[in-house]
Amino acid sequence: MKKHLIHSVAIGAVLCAATPALAQTRDDPAATVDAIVVTGIRRANVKAIDSKLKASGIVDVVGSNEVQALPDLTIVEALRRVPGLSVLPATDNEHPRDEAATPVIRGLGPAYNNVTIDGSPIASPGTPNGNLGSIGRGVRLDILPSSMISEMAVTKTFTADLDPNAVGGAIDLRTRSAFAGGGKPFFTFEIAGGGANDQGQPRKQSPIGGRVQTTGSFTFGPDGRYGLTASANYQKLDTFTETHMTTDTVHAGFYNDAGVLQSGENLGNGFAVPQQDKYWYVQDRRARYGLTLKGEANFTDTLYGFVTGGLYRFQDTMERNEIILDSNQRGTVLNQTATSGQYAKGDVEVGFEHANIITNTQLIQAGLDWKIGDDQVLTARGSISRATYREPMTMIKYITNAAYGAPGTSTGASVVPTAAYAFTYDTSRFNQRFNMNPAAFYDLSAYKAFYYRPDYKRSASDNIYSGRIDWRKNQDRDARGWGFAAGVSYVQDTPEYNVYRVEYGPNTSATPFTLATAAGPAGAPLRYSDGLFLLTIDPVKAAAQWEAARAAGGLNRTDQSNFSNQDNFEHRERTLGAYGIVAYATDKLKAQFGLHEDSTRQDTTGRARVANVWTRLPTQSSYDFLLPSGLVTYDITPTIDLRFGASQTIGRPSYDSYAARTAINFTQTSDKGNPNATGVSVTVGNPDIKPRLSTNLDLAFDWRLSNRYGGLVSVAVFNKDIKDEIFNTASQGFTYDGVTYVNAVVSRPVNASKASVRGVEANLIVNSLEWIHPWLKDVGVSGNWSQLDGELKVLRSSGVTRTLDRLTGQPDQTRNATIFYSHAGLELRAAYNHQGKALRSITPDIAWQDLYWAPCDQVDVQATYEVRPGLTVYGQASNLTHTRMTSLYGPYKNLLKDTYSVPTVFWLGVRFTPRF
Repeated sequence: MKKHLIHSVAIGAVLCAATPALAQTRDDPAATVDAIVVTGIRRANVKAIDSKLKASGIVDVVGSNEVQALPDLTIVEALRRVPGLSVLPATDNEHPRDEAATPVIRGLGPAYNNVTIDGSPIASPGTPNGNLGSIGRGVRLDILPSSMISEMAVTKTFTADLDPNAVGGAIDLRTRSAFAGGGKPFFTFEIAGGGANDQGQPRKQSPIGGRVQTTGSFTFGPDGRYGLTASANYQKLDTFTETHMTTDTVHAGFYNDAGVLQSGENLGNGFAVPQQDKYWYVQDRRARYGLTLKGEANFTDTLYGFVTGGLYRFQDTMERNEIILDSNQRGTVLNQTATSGQYAKGDVEVGFEHANIITNTQLIQAGLDWKIGDDQVLTARGSISRATYREPMTMIKYITNAAYGAPGTSTGASVVPTAAYAFTYDTSRFNQRFNMNPAAFYDLSAYKAFYYRPDYKRSASDNIYSGRIDWRKNQDRDARGWGFAAGVSYVQDTPEYNVYRVEYGPNTSATPFTLATAAGPAGAPLRYSDGLFLLTIDPVKAAAQWEAARAAGGLNRTDQSNFSNQDNFEHRERTLGAYGIVAYATDKLKAQFGLHEDSTRQDTTGRARVANVWTRLPTQSSYDFLLPSGLVTYDITPTIDLRFGASQTIGRPSYDSYAARTAINFTQTSDKGNPNATGVSVTVGNPDIKPRLSTNLDLAFDWRLSNRYGGLVSVAVFNKDIKDEIFNTASQGFTYDGVTYVNAVVSRPVNASKASVRGVEANLIVNSLEWIHPWLKDVGVSGNWSQLDGELKVLRSSGVTRTLDRLTGQPDQTRNATIFYSHAGLELRAAYNHQGKALRSITPDIAWQDLYWAPCDQVDVQATYEVRPGLTVYGQASNLTHTRMTSLYGPYKNLLKDTYSVPTVFWLGVRFTPRF
């Protein structure tokens, strides 16, 4: 990795040295060719460059025009174009991964990064995590519409006036001002239809989706002192994702030459055998709605105020169809070779889930800017935001053979493998194959009722109240001499999480009922099963079966009290911040030094079973940090600058980490009490968890190209040393209620002894290639490349340290390349994005069970044509390569954990933007 970094720095240096012809200043007599026409994509590039260079630190900017120029439907998708950024989907094993949910800045995920709207924090329920039974810290950006913003600024260097919870960086979503463009009226309206190539399996879906969005602003009143901006959006699209995987935990078994299962890090004969062959078809109908209103006023020449309100709703109606081929008796494998073997017994599970995931976010912000004299400004900001997450669901499962409990007990059904479902397996290819008898597989009458969960819901909420006052003296960009700034802030954050489940299983008095009278549509292929196709459940017929059995007394209600209590928590966090900055500026040099005091107090209430009664367990914690920061910018020439930053920042732990709790989850209720059960997961809280503390160094070089080329060359290097890094340890084996579950995977947040990440980012924008040949005057390119090198030290349960070569979520590199053509109203654009291999999760005691995201590449294209002034038609296509999201594990990180299809999505639309 360090060699890669050296190569990257060298490439950056060569890039800078190779472009002197591009970097002539505006006054250079050699630059006499007419400047390029700045419209459309080029205008977006120029605006982003202006914002980047005007910022005091190391900042990258994505404008609203840039978002429109590619089929990035959400804010998080647009952010993957930024140097040093990558994106991740939901990382649990329950939710689909065909859409990105959170950004990763310089290899650091959402928990490390701060997100604001116009500088104020926004509530978020986080990215759902069904594995851990909770929610994580970090704003989920896929639920916010791109139409609400004028630009996104990604700040990679900390200054004392920012929230220090920004080890990776800070993302500020800036809304449009009615006073932009001199206060001229602005209006844009867009309508589009679209569809996905992965659509309509196994059940019919709407083939055409729709998108409508509009933004408008105007000023009014005496001298145009008042302004109003409104933005609204709606989008709906149906897709499916097809998935192939093994088990959620442990993933594979290793056997000795006698075919006996080994444990821990013992790899036996070295031949990995996947524990399951699991298939999903997940159908989604996603709808997004948003409304943003912003009122502004220049009350006097020295007093400005604004109020912003926003309502955003994301709804995903999801249906998951599941097939699992499993031996369920993995202790012995027969006739094993390097790529094959046989199990004497097995079973097949057919499952269905219907979930209606709804996230609502509301916010209101207000602010005043008071100019005191010529060089002083006093500002005040206040905000209230609330986010809620609701996921009611119904789950039904049938299995090829099961044993039932006696009536009147809380005993559910248990799995009974049979010889009729014995199978051989084939691991000669990347995707494993379990070869099962088709006649047995398609015998629907053999699939017995297993469980019914008619009332299952997760819910989360987050409320944030914030206020701050800032004073600045002589801090404008053009200021010279000494400057000062100071401020205080207060933020109260109150997230909570709840889960509840009702489950029934048949008892021995039930009249037998099977999948034969509750089957749904079949025919979707199981891609890696040598010809088998998906079996599905008709939820209406199945529910009628189960409800009839319940009315006849044929069902037992299983004990879900543990499940419905163990993950619930409430958290209250109060943070008081104060800072001071001293700055000095000359014509060429700008420097500032600051200190930020962060004082945080927390109360967390979890649940624990005390004397067999679920009891609320409150805990308290606090921490204080005094964090220094320094930033120096030196203008070498009018077009070349050098920037250096040094700072300390923190990374607050996930909310639920503080809860005193022990939560154990079983794949099947009947697994409780079975010491050899698989798929058992345990989550343990840690009230003593500490925030991360990162020491950051940044150096950046920016070279603005002349008007002839209209672009930028920039190179940045950075280093972050992180103390008390937080990760979820995963150990195997857990004793609960007197039973030791040998396959249970125990997850607990802890502070690692050390972590670090360093990297180099190179960025190039050239708005015209005319300097190569006159025929290329209308062609431009942009690209960026980031190389990251991380290190994470984790403790095994034995106390021995294990070192990994990256942080959780960190890719080894990211690359973006774009080529565009713009002439006479026609714009064509193609973009390529690459995300390197990234660490997904860690099992400290068993290295081969660590999970990694496989490298992935994506190509997107767009064409627009201005039919007449202000009226544009466009077409977009995302993920033309139909790239999948794949996870890997194993001693050589080359075995399949899971692979999710990601559809190619097409849009055709019209955009109307009249010129006033």
